[in-house]
Amino acid sequence: MKSHRALGLPAGRATLVLLAVLPAAMAYPWHSPRERWVLGIAVAVISLSLARWRGLFVTTILRRRMAMVYRNRLGRPAHRSGIDVRTTALLAITPPDNQPDLLPLPLIARYLNRYGIHAYALRVTSRDTDSTSERQTWIGITLSAVDNLAALRARAPRMPLQETAEVAARRLADHLRETGWSATLVGPDDVPQVGQGRELWSGIRLGSDDHWATYRVSVDAGLPETLSALESYPARATWTVLEIADDGAGPTLAVGCAFRTATPPPGGIAALAGLTPHSGNHGPALTALHPLSARRLDGHTALPADLLARLRWASAARQSHPAVVTSV
Repeated sequence: MKSHRALGLPAGRATLVLLAVLPAAMAYPWHSPRERWVLGIAVAVISLSLARWRGLFVTTILRRRMAMVYRNRLGRPAHRSGIDVRTTALLAITPPDNQPDLLPLPLIARYLNRYGIHAYALRVTSRDTDSTSERQTWIGITLSAVDNLAALRARAPRMPLQETAEVAARRLADHLRETGWSATLVGPDDVPQVGQGRELWSGIRLGSDDHWATYRVSVDAGLPETLSALESYPARATWTVLEIADDGAGPTLAVGCAFRTATPPPGGIAALAGLTPHSGNHGPALTALHPLSARRLDGHTALPADLLARLRWASAARQSHPAVVTSV
């Protein structure tokens, strides 16, 4: 299955190739100068559309480089405009006393659709630093106004999206407290910021000895081992995000991470097995990894039925063993 996905083309790119092939085929046998021009243009379009460099289409590289130059000139990550409005309510999590520090991920996932409210995304974000063995963990519930029009209209004429998100978060907090967890609603001032710097192809430079690099984490059978490797990676700070969503075809999962290091990240090379760098797109990717972000992570894939139950996700202390449960 993986080989078929790797050889397949995105629908838009396949359409572009087809639009180039059809005129060239209709101009056959290409005797006149005009017909040869049609053939030459078709060959150029197809070559440019299919050419790759280090796993990326050349057109994707060009688009990302132009967008990166624009963001650097703008001085901040570019935000996509649209008619949908989204907001995120955030819970700070502390583990139960005298119980294993193991987040109940299947329980959290149930709040994708709960009490008539559909979550655009549910995410768990953990932050580790090299200055302490303790970690900070948050659970975010992101709501979309478009997905919850009926629920919002039922609450008030002015559609209180933020209040509705906070209600959903409080219900999840109450559920967690019943099992011994401490969950507190927090705001922007309670969450560390990732900082802004100059975006490069291989990462973000905040200073001569201060760099960020963001990665997409493969959601596969090796995910538990990858999460364990992330916890032990030698970085000043590590942000790890697990995000669950559902657009109606079933739940999906995406995982991402970011490393803050003293040395520049290597361009186009993954820091660990199972990671794919966001080459040329580190700024938007880092923004999306923040706990209060209302944007989804890239790389959502169908959620295997038992994967969440197999993962061990500590909320307050780094794990010293593989992040997997062998029996459930």
